[in-house]
Amino acid sequence: MAVRAIFIDKDGTLIPDVPYNIDPALITLSPGAGHVLYTLQQQGFRLVVVSNQAGVAHGLFPEAALVGVRQRIETLLAEFNVRLDGFYYCPHHPDADIPAYRRACDC
Repeated sequence: MAVRAIFIDKDGTLIPDVPYNIDPALITLSPGAGHVLYTLQQQGFRLVVVSNQAGVAHGLFPEAALVGVRQRIETLLAEFNVRLDGFYYCPHHPDADIPAYRRACDC
């Protein structure tokens, strides 16, 4: 049996796009997101969040800050009985200010 999945962009899709927002208290779901994801999950889709997080590469916030972001999103989705199957992000950028993150990647 094939596994069906939905890959959801975090900023501007799942949550409002507030540039470089890592404050969990400021994170809200986009209107209707919880209900739509619940319906998709009930239909057997796996739900995976994906996001480009170049703010890490540019030194605007530490990669560890994304843990709180993920936890907040999971808490908000739990109110709709939605569970994420994955949460992935790319912290790289070819012009990064932090050398460890400076690369063109295929994340």
